[in-house]
Amino acid sequence: MSATDFLGLWLHILAVVAYGGATLAVVVMVIPAANGAADAASRRSILVRALRIYDPLAIAVLGIVVMTGASNLTTYKAAMRGAFFERVGWLLVCKLSLAFMVIMVGTYITFGLAHRIVRAEGLGDPPDDAWLTSMTRRLSIACILSLVLLALTVWLGLELGHPSMYAIPPA
Repeated sequence: MSATDFLGLWLHILAVVAYGGATLAVVVMVIPAANGAADAASRRSILVRALRIYDPLAIAVLGIVVMTGASNLTTYKAAMRGAFFERVGWLLVCKLSLAFMVIMVGTYITFGLAHRIVRAEGLGDPPDDAWLTSMTRRLSIACILSLVLLALTVWLGLELGHPSMYAIPPA
C-alpha cells in the first residue's frame, strides 16, 4: 500500500468517525440538553449554538468521506483488475446504496432541519414551541436513522475491505 493510499484510507476512516461522533453528540447531548430547557427560546438557543458547529462539520466530513471513498475504490479496482466486479460487485452495490442514504439523510439533517432552526434564530423569529418540538423530534429521528445507516455502511465496508478478498490467485 502506497503512502497516498494509506493516508487516503485513514482520512476516510477519520471522516466517518467525525461524522458519526458529531451526529451521536447531537442525539445524546444536544437534544436532551435542549429538551431540558425551560422555554422554547432557551431550547432553540441551545440547539442553535450546537448546530452552528455541527452543520459545516457534517457537510465537510461527508464530502471527505465521498472523495476518499471514491479514491480508495479506484485503488481497489486497479488492484483486482477483471475480478473486481465478480468478487465485490453486489457487496459494493449494497455499500454504495447505504452510503448514498447516509449522505441523503445527513443532508436532510443539515439543510432540511438544522439550517431552518438556525435561520429562525438568525431572523429573530419568535420561538414557536410546537414547531420547535416537531423539528427537534425530526432531528432526533433523522440523526438516529443516519447513525444506523452509517453503522451498516461501515459493516459492509469492513467486509469489502477484508484483505483475503483481494488476494489474486496465481494464474
